[in-house]
Amino acid sequence: MNRTFSFWEREEWLKKPDLLIVGAGIVGASLALFYKKAFPGHDVLIVEKGVAPEGASTRNAGFTCIGSLSEHLSDMQKAGEETVLKRIERRWNGLNLLRSTLAAGEMGYIHSGGYEIFTDNELLAECSGRLDEMNTLLHERLGIESVYSRREYMGYPAIHNHVEGAINSGKMMRTLHQKIQKAGVRIWWNTRVESIDSGVAHLDNDTGIQAEQIAVAVNGFAESLVGLPVKPARGYVFITKPIADLGWKGTFNHDRGYVYFRNVDNRLLLGGARNLAVEEETTDRFGINPVIKEYLLSFANDVIKLPPEWEIDVEWSGIMGITADKEPYINEIKPGVYAAAGLSGMGIAIGMQVAKELFELIRNSR
Repeated sequence: MNRTFSFWEREEWLKKPDLLIVGAGIVGASLALFYKKAFPGHDVLIVEKGVAPEGASTRNAGFTCIGSLSEHLSDMQKAGEETVLKRIERRWNGLNLLRSTLAAGEMGYIHSGGYEIFTDNELLAECSGRLDEMNTLLHERLGIESVYSRREYMGYPAIHNHVEGAINSGKMMRTLHQKIQKAGVRIWWNTRVESIDSGVAHLDNDTGIQAEQIAVAVNGFAESLVGLPVKPARGYVFITKPIADLGWKGTFNHDRGYVYFRNVDNRLLLGGARNLAVEEETTDRFGINPVIKEYLLSFANDVIKLPPEWEIDVEWSGIMGITADKEPYINEIKPGVYAAAGLSGMGIAIGMQVAKELFELIRNSR
């Protein structure tokens, strides 16, 4: 049975917005912020299928990173030097935009520096041999001296990255939502969009929301919703109960960035390893892969060497969106319908930058 609406609902809640945004994560919320700053008198409505931004914006590890050296060298073999350098530049610009939009205290930012630790001597030798070259390239592109340097951490050979840090992802998204609500953005939570046509989004309760312009910002769910060439990618993360005298302080990567961990006060957060089951983890269904979990448990014991009595406090999965070339998809997909997706695991770094690029596309199309 179709739901009927009151006069008041029709006139206020269901009124046609100037911009309808599907997805309340970092891209959708940032887009709303940029749009309202440019057009304060316009009506903006965000619809989100979860009780919190559902996907990866509040289900990640909270790294503010431009990437580990081994990740970049691996990517250069596949995509070439110039593509990877542009990718790093976008991450750096995105992080600067994030830090200029939200104060450090508003997102719990800690400038901890990042470490890539090595247990593979061959990979270490490859990275060490290219370290000076990469520093020169990044100085030319970003204007930063000596991004990478050789170190040792907790008995492991390591490469330090002095520009990286960490945030509280939940606090960052809450602050962002407080800002857009203060600006007058309306948000509908627990609202699932089933399909989108030019000028209208169809909900799962047989309601259609008309809008002047529509922006799709659902990242890992973009393929199933609007058919974008963006593959969903599930990522597993857990955080421990407090550990006395936890020695690991900062953000850490291992194995070309596939494994990542950090301290959250005196807890350890650990995630990744989706490369062990790529086909199974190419899904937009939340869940925990036992093979990946077992690997990370062993990593915590054998590599990080947590004390024997440590325990998991909370475990979860997030859904990322990955493109074939790791470049985000930003385009008009139907007349008046725009989309941004495929942040490829770097949502914190490039989320606001992608939203800004999407906003410019929308503004220039008006």
